[in-house]
Amino acid sequence: MQVFSAFGFVHKITTFEKTAGYQALVQFTDAETATAAKLALDGRSIPRYLLAETVGQCSLKITYSAHTDLTVKFQSHRSRDYTNPYLPVAPSAIDSTGQVAVGVDGKKMEPESNVLLASIENMQYAVTLDVLHMVFAAFGEVQKIAMFDKNGGVQALIQYSDVQTAVVAKEALEGHCIYDGGFCKLHITYSRHTDLSIKVNNDRSRDYTMPNPPVPMPQQPVQNPYAGNPQQYHAAGGSHHQQQQQPQGGWVQPGGQGSMGMGGGGHNHYMAPPSSSSMHQGPGGHMPPQHYGGPGPMH
Repeated sequence: MQVFSAFGFVHKITTFEKTAGYQALVQFTDAETATAAKLALDGRSIPRYLLAETVGQCSLKITYSAHTDLTVKFQSHRSRDYTNPYLPVAPSAIDSTGQVAVGVDGKKMEPESNVLLASIENMQYAVTLDVLHMVFAAFGEVQKIAMFDKNGGVQALIQYSDVQTAVVAKEALEGHCIYDGGFCKLHITYSRHTDLSIKVNNDRSRDYTMPNPPVPMPQQPVQNPYAGNPQQYHAAGGSHHQQQQQPQGGWVQPGGQGSMGMGGGGHNHYMAPPSSSSMHQGPGGHMPPQHYGGPGPMH
């Protein structure tokens, strides 16, 4: 998923084993995106950090598939439909606790939550509450956002009204950049919090469900989200302005039909998934830098 999503929104993936080795069908929005991914990835190796420790070097041999729309009946470690968060999970992918045990990459999945924790790297431009709201609201209603500084970087908690919306947003935005040129790259995990407590609306925290926000208090730091009750995050009042230049380019909000095809060195934008087209990944050197295009399958 991470390898192919660098070129566009991946609609569906199905994997299987044949005599030639491990194979996968990868569906993008359109043929242009699929072609860009094929040209950039064919003959290259999957980055070591994406592979399990017990797996050796994996190279990609990519051809076009005769399929135009993959049928995925269940979400499992073998197949995934990223356009349908309500698709049932295969019984084989559920552990004894009733939780989904593995993801499409075979790794153990983290517990899902309606609150996402977004870490922002390569932050050459200012990322404000309004910017975050625009990016994350493309996938559903954002109820609350709280920003804070941690380990020399900026992080944010984004609360949706339900878990399903958060899952879709995480899948679509993980690893992608807010601005052109690979700036302000998002790394997203699920938060242990379920309801953020925003006492005051300011430039570092906001409750979008409050019709009449209170007047900001004098400047105070945002409290550490990892302290206190693990079920609730309390954002303090105050204001913290970031003195960083805004870029000329910006985030392309999802919506309408269209796609973004990119080769190995394109820019990062996000557009909504429309129609489909496929490619086939089989066994077959090095990954280009991950950039984001728009959503079609590969065989």
